[in-house]
Amino acid sequence: IIDVNSELLLQLINDILDISKIEAGTLEFRFRPMNLNDLCRSELEVHKPRVKPGVELVFEERVANVEIVCDQNRLAQVISNLLNNAGKFTEEGEIRFGFDLKDGCVEFFVQDTGMGIPPEKARNIFDRFVKLNDFVSGTGLGLAISRSIIELMGGTIEVQSQKNEGTTFVVTVRL
Repeated sequence: IIDVNSELLLQLINDILDISKIEAGTLEFRFRPMNLNDLCRSELEVHKPRVKPGVELVFEERVANVEIVCDQNRLAQVISNLLNNAGKFTEEGEIRFGFDLKDGCVEFFVQDTGMGIPPEKARNIFDRFVKLNDFVSGTGLGLAISRSIIELMGGTIEVQSQKNEGTTFVVTVRL
């Protein structure tokens, strides 16, 4: 219990620091060569033990050995946040994630078979402190931070969802 609550508190502090840096315009990026497949495999290993029983986490490796120049930690932060959210709202079925290369961009996806997002909440899902429900842990900052990170990197993040049928997040980053 102490370990879990310590992790939640640390995540809250990190989220508040990131929001403060974004507002102040001081969020730093360290662009270096990185391998997207290695990043996704690493995220798979980190998140596999966190999904609920009856949920399968799958990395769809559609393109092999893709090297790009990007801030690996910030990109991992966004993917991790999307996988965490999918895990919170998926009771059974699967969570699939991966990327494609399209028109000079990398297009990441995280798709789940969870509860979906009601249309009235989907409009505001990237706003600060917006939560789907009060029964799931979190502050409602993760998607706002993710959107800011991706936009500062010159990309976009979108959501497509059907209530009771699942959700797909698509993150596009220019190469």
